[in-house]
Amino acid sequence: MKNLVAYKSNSLIEASYKLSLQEQRLLLVCIGKINPLNTTQNKTFQITSHEFFNAFPDMGKENAERRLQEASDKLAERWIYIQWQHKEEKIRWVQGQVKYFTGEAKIELVFSDLIMPYLTQLKNKFTGISIKNISSLKRTYSIRLYELLIQYKEVGYRKITVEAFRSMLNVENKYEHFKDLNKFILLPALHELNTKSNITVNLHKEKKGRNISALLFSFREK
Repeated sequence: MKNLVAYKSNSLIEASYKLSLQEQRLLLVCIGKINPLNTTQNKTFQITSHEFFNAFPDMGKENAERRLQEASDKLAERWIYIQWQHKEEKIRWVQGQVKYFTGEAKIELVFSDLIMPYLTQLKNKFTGISIKNISSLKRTYSIRLYELLIQYKEVGYRKITVEAFRSMLNVENKYEHFKDLNKFILLPALHELNTKSNITVNLHKEKKGRNISALLFSFREK
C-alpha cells in the first residue's frame, strides 16, 4: 500500500478544503487506487483496516480499525471549493455516507460524480503524491503543504500569497494574525516535512510594508 501514488489535478490540490488527518489519509489511499488515465473508472472502493495500517503504519496496528472508522464518520459532510474558469465550484468528496462494516474492519466509499474529473482522465496539469513520502506525517496541514510544494518539484520553489495560503487551507477565519498562522500551522508543518518526509524545505517571508504578504518556499529532495 505504501507504493501507491495518488494523482490529483492541480486544481484540486489548490482547492480550499479542510479534512482531519485520518480523512486525508483515507482519501489518499482510495485515490491511490484510481487509474488517473481511465475514462470509465469505478467510483466505489473498499478499504480494510489492514490496508489502512500498511499505508500508514505509524498509527499502530491495534489502532487501525478505530482510525479507519474515525476517517469515515464525517467525510460525507466535507466540502471542497474549487476555482475553475473564473468561477468557484462547491462539491463533495463522496457520494452519500461512507459505509462502515461492523465486525469486518472495513469501509466502502463512493466518490461523487463531480470529483471524478479531478481524479481521472488526467493528461496534464496534475500531480502525483507518493504515499510512502507522507506516511509518517501526523498533521493534516503538513500533508496539504507537501502537496502544494511537490506540485512544483520540477522548479524546487513556490511562492504563495498569505491570502491564497489561508484560502487553500480553509482557515480564512482562523489564525487571523500571521504570528498565529506561523506558530500553529507553518512551523509545525515545516518541522514535520523536514524530519519525516522526503523533502527539505526552507521558508522566506516577504513583506509588504509592515505585514507578511507572501511565502516563498524553496525545497529539494533529500
